[in-house]
Amino acid sequence: MPTPGLALVSLLLLNLMWGGSLPATKVALDSFGPFSLATARMLLAAVLFVAVLQPSALRRLPVGDGLRMAGLGVIGFAGVQVFQALGTTQTSAATATVLASTSPLWIAVLAPVLLRERGRALAVLGVLLALAGVAVITGFGEEAALAGSPVGNSVVMLSSVAAALYTVMGKGLVQRYSPLLFCSVSCLGGALASVPFAAWELTSTVRTPDALGWLMLVYLAVLVTFVGFAVWFWGLRALPAAQAGALMFLQPVSGLLVSALILGDRPTPAFLVGCGLVLAGVYLAAGRR
Repeated sequence: MPTPGLALVSLLLLNLMWGGSLPATKVALDSFGPFSLATARMLLAAVLFVAVLQPSALRRLPVGDGLRMAGLGVIGFAGVQVFQALGTTQTSAATATVLASTSPLWIAVLAPVLLRERGRALAVLGVLLALAGVAVITGFGEEAALAGSPVGNSVVMLSSVAAALYTVMGKGLVQRYSPLLFCSVSCLGGALASVPFAAWELTSTVRTPDALGWLMLVYLAVLVTFVGFAVWFWGLRALPAAQAGALMFLQPVSGLLVSALILGDRPTPAFLVGCGLVLAGVYLAAGRR
């Protein structure tokens, strides 16, 4: 059990690191195709997840629940990472970072439908506010290079919807099994589901990854996915969920800074206003979750 101070610092640094995942994906896509990148990332992370699990934990897992976890991994791991990689090829890292941070918004939309949770008026207001921010970011005077294409932006947004579905639909399993077991089986299921697409991509397009591309792959698989999930759930043992969740608002901030420093994205005043609207909407929609 970490001390609250150590957990707070750890999760703060973790969210700053997570914010750099979309700019890192943008760089890695110079060396890998979107399906190849997502699949390699999940396979490497899944190997690490399974390696730290005790074999008895997998043997005790009922087959039905294991299949459900693996199926959810197709949505929450394969869907999220493939959509992010595909969408990022057609938009800026700055825009992708903000759009990918809206999963709490979609959780607020999906939870009343799928879990029969009671809806809140502030959640509706938050959804409308965030959508207004998305409209400002993806158009209305923004430079084409920064705003990206409508298709690319929509695909990145789908990654947030997939993450929300994974969270909402996996709620019952998370309450009955350890987060490490749930993430391990889900990641493995997502990786196996994406292998055929990566194989097709490798046969149709020949690429030679450079050293920077391999470095970004290791960063995304080992630090962002494997270490990231481990530190996140470790820190949650010592901090209230609301306090830990508030730190997630650091992700778009750090992502925008990394995009500006590494990729040369220069957010305009309108873009920053839109970003503020999105974050305010997410905050209202998420409430005290």
